[in-house]
Amino acid sequence: MKLMDIMLWSFHMVKVFQENSDNINCFDFSPNGETIILSSKDNSIALYDCHEGTEYWNYVVLLT
Repeated sequence: MKLMDIMLWSFHMVKVFQENSDNINCFDFSPNGETIILSSKDNSIALYDCHEGTEYWNYVVLLT
């Protein structure tokens, strides 16, 4: 068994964020771990509360 296999098996799903309408391109956590920021293929950027799993800010970038 490879180290990567061991690392992947050690994770488990805690929250599912279903509000995004398209695939997630990128995500990152705040330094205190309480907020997550997501960017999606639908050009939206959203902030979520990690404990509640609720979205509290969403912005759609309009490309021209």
